[in-house]
Amino acid sequence: MVKTTLKNFIYKSTRYEFWPWYVIYLPLLPVYFFGVLRTRRLLYFTAANPSIDMGGFFGERKNEILNLIPNCHKTISVHITMPMSADELNDALLENNLDFPLVVKPNVGERGDGVCILYSIQELLAYSYTDYIIQEYIDYPVELGVLFYKYPNDIGGRVSSLTRKEFLTVKGNGVCTVEQLLAGSGRSKIYLPMVRQEFQDSLQHVPLKGEKFVVHKIGNHSKGTRFINANAHITDELNATFSEISNQVDGVYFGRYDLKVPSLEHLKRGDNIKIFELNGVSSEPGIMYDQPNVFKAYSILAHHWLALVDISNQNIRNGVRTTPLRQFFSKVLHHFYAKPTF
Repeated sequence: MVKTTLKNFIYKSTRYEFWPWYVIYLPLLPVYFFGVLRTRRLLYFTAANPSIDMGGFFGERKNEILNLIPNCHKTISVHITMPMSADELNDALLENNLDFPLVVKPNVGERGDGVCILYSIQELLAYSYTDYIIQEYIDYPVELGVLFYKYPNDIGGRVSSLTRKEFLTVKGNGVCTVEQLLAGSGRSKIYLPMVRQEFQDSLQHVPLKGEKFVVHKIGNHSKGTRFINANAHITDELNATFSEISNQVDGVYFGRYDLKVPSLEHLKRGDNIKIFELNGVSSEPGIMYDQPNVFKAYSILAHHWLALVDISNQNIRNGVRTTPLRQFFSKVLHHFYAKPTF
């Protein structure tokens, strides 16, 4: 056990995708201070997305952001506040043409906390959060993170990070169990404790030879998902597609659309796009985790922070106000130190 823990520590330490957030972000503090000098506002970034609380820095409510997304592209979503009876939950599902399996996530949450796929009303009643979102499960084969930004004074914008998400998967040999296959992979074995806790029934399954068995179907890094740089697929057509979508999302100029599509061709055409989340100024360009070295990742992140400075500056000059310091720190205290609602 100690040997395995040490190996995992060494593996994670030598791969920047597993580094703590502060190791990644602290070297970029000069960019932040440049933004302060440029805008003359400590919290300039909160002006980037006027329609999202604090620009989407943290603690934003997912239901309020989902309401901004055009229905033609939005995954069917229902906001639930407990307590509710089984009959009331069933009625809410029927009214919105929802059926199991369903994706459930906390209304306020980050980095995949509490996100899961549920298969029955009993599981839904047992879900530990009291303020959450229910969404239809979209079984499209391609899941992407599309970071898009545009300057407030411009009509269109650009997709700057197109990230394909590869779920935690093992390839069967007809002999080994899922647990053995996970343990035999340098990256996958890091997630073995999580799989043991959440998918105990899958561990002893023996995939067929050559079979790709998806262990976890939630596209989040904390759930084992690998982020793959797909920027080679960014075209003028794709930029036009997301400029059109973004122009319908009032008051949001910098954000990442998390979505599913049948194929990349559908994405470029704007056809069958199912958006299930939109994140604000705290959005990461997922391609930064698929670079040859950490310095390239820093460069990509710095580029996006500089764009955020310019977007915020234009909005401030156009009359958008930043979040007051007192309100900001009050939300920080409440978000990180208040008793969680679950």
